[in-house]
Amino acid sequence: MREPFLRRLPNGLPYHQFHFQVVRLWEVPVEEFLEGGLGTLPLAPLCRVSKRELPSVIRRMEERIGQESIDAERTWIATYVLMGLRYDSAFIEQLLRGVQTMEESVTYQAIIRKGEARGRVEGRVEGELNLLLLLGRNRFGEPTKRTLSKLQSITSTERLERLAIRMLTAESWKELLADTYPD
Repeated sequence: MREPFLRRLPNGLPYHQFHFQVVRLWEVPVEEFLEGGLGTLPLAPLCRVSKRELPSVIRRMEERIGQESIDAERTWIATYVLMGLRYDSAFIEQLLRGVQTMEESVTYQAIIRKGEARGRVEGRVEGELNLLLLLGRNRFGEPTKRTLSKLQSITSTERLERLAIRMLTAESWKELLADTYPD
């Protein structure tokens, strides 16, 4: 147990005292959360449980949520978000794929769409940068490390497109990037 957190009045007198304990979820047996209150159920996948055991943990969660939860959608969204603290997104998607309430959730679908949109934008930026580098190497030769770093720091497709158009008239990497990144 830690020292309590005190809220004080302007004169320094305490008016609220909060006691708390730090819990390292990865050290807590998963059963404590699978059998505990519904509000803490989304924390179960973060407990002391192996990846191999997670499918059975999710099935047990699904049973409880289906029988006891008033707001199954919110519980699964919390589970999905919290699992991102410990597991990669592909694993989480695979693990939660069969959870019907989750797949029907508008919140879950919005999270998925946002991730897909971000992936498309990042892929487009990467593709445009690769094309710019391909054409630039052909026209100006190999870029310096500094030039390459400047190019790789660009995250806007519009900026990369403007550079591609400028490549038609520029005579060097330095001239190409002069207005964008002055020395």
